[in-house]
Amino acid sequence: MPKAQSPAPTAPSDVRTASGVDVSGRPLHLRDVDIDAFLHPKTIAVIGASDTSAKPNTAMTRKFSAWAEKNGATFYPVHPERETVLGQPCYKSVFDIPGDLDLAIILTGRAEETFAEVLQRRAKFAVIFAAGFSETGAEGKKREQKLEQLVRSGDVCLLGPNTNLNAFEEFRQDLEGPSIALITQSGHQGRPVFQGQEVGIRLTHWAPTGNEVDLEFADFARNFADQPEVGVIACYIEGFKDGRTLMLAADHAAQLRKPIVMVKVGKTAAGRSMAQSHTGHLTGSDAVTSAVFRQFGVTRVDGLDELLEVSMSFARTRPEKVPAWAKSNKQPGVCVYAISGGTGAHMADVLSDAGLRLPDLTKDSQAQLHDRLIPAYLRVSNPVDCGGPPVADARGRKILDVLLADKNVDILVIPITGAVAIFSDPFTRDIIDAATTSTKPIFVVWGAPAGTDDTYYKRLLDGGLPVFRTFHNCVGAVKNLNFSGEELALIEKILAG
Repeated sequence: MPKAQSPAPTAPSDVRTASGVDVSGRPLHLRDVDIDAFLHPKTIAVIGASDTSAKPNTAMTRKFSAWAEKNGATFYPVHPERETVLGQPCYKSVFDIPGDLDLAIILTGRAEETFAEVLQRRAKFAVIFAAGFSETGAEGKKREQKLEQLVRSGDVCLLGPNTNLNAFEEFRQDLEGPSIALITQSGHQGRPVFQGQEVGIRLTHWAPTGNEVDLEFADFARNFADQPEVGVIACYIEGFKDGRTLMLAADHAAQLRKPIVMVKVGKTAAGRSMAQSHTGHLTGSDAVTSAVFRQFGVTRVDGLDELLEVSMSFARTRPEKVPAWAKSNKQPGVCVYAISGGTGAHMADVLSDAGLRLPDLTKDSQAQLHDRLIPAYLRVSNPVDCGGPPVADARGRKILDVLLADKNVDILVIPITGAVAIFSDPFTRDIIDAATTSTKPIFVVWGAPAGTDDTYYKRLLDGGLPVFRTFHNCVGAVKNLNFSGEELALIEKILAG
């Protein structure tokens, strides 16, 4: 299996040349890594296994003993001084384990020496938890360089060092629809996205890559984009191992119509400094990074809440065909519909300030709305203000149908800033029902503070709608739900078969 490429020039006899690099030593294509074998190992060795209370290694040992039992894998605890661990026979050395070995989890402090043994044992994959590498300074950088040399000398793919095993968390199996796949260089930074499952947002994959001595962002991005259930790839990134593989992976995902949404730190000196001391990543020029993102359609966001909600919205609004507004190469027409004039004005203000287009509804649509649906004294041009009571009866669904049928409306944004039971119950049900009969995206902002009302927020999420907690996150999603001319041509080509 080909290993990670070095940026240095290579001689014609170098094995890396045969694997596809240019004259500068940079890869010409993404490498082939059997990520599925890593995520679904049949045999697992935990080196440094423990069942002693209060030991850090014990938690990981228990985790993988339970994971193996649940997923039909064989678990091998390894420790030179133990006869048994968790009631299972303990192997003195990785060399004592019989048969093929898919995954070796290294919990020892002597990570490099243990990894050298795993190389000799010819496992398929290894993970190194330990920190103390390039993120710590010159001595740590030397350790990491030694580890990289070991990786390049053999056929074992390595995750880490300075990482964890969030890839083996338990994902909810009862959620449907396109999912989020998550890539993070910090395990903890992925938690808010992972915990989105608690409110019904589907997640199926998580790769915490750490220092990326070997396995990197591009390896997982390629694999995740290939999975049919994945609708979007969400990322927390401090720095890219290789700019070329970033572009290749982003292009691969774009061709498959799998958006990438990313928090990329390093905009400021403080952020760059912390990234270097956290995972050893050099963040690079922020201007260059942003330019690459624009070129390859990567959506950049700032907060983890925004990462979750924008990713969720993209997963839930994958078009079955190229929208008409995209074919005309213009911004989509956004309609704001609210039960409060103040809410509508506020939402319209932030959408317009972001450069989005809010066209007037057609005269026919306005006439329909003022014909026994919405009082004549309320505005229905755009934003549309119904005043509240119409959503509580049969008029509510009819209003939604008129808005979604309007030729000037491409995206419907419905901001709801708090729960009023008499309105919220029928309104949310009608919105979900209308979404099932329309191909136009409906974005809902549920602005009630978290914990004050989960009924309608979760109902909307369970109904498959993009739902946001803030105006800001909604605007970010709408603004990025766009197609460039090149993207449009590519999508048309893909949809044509």
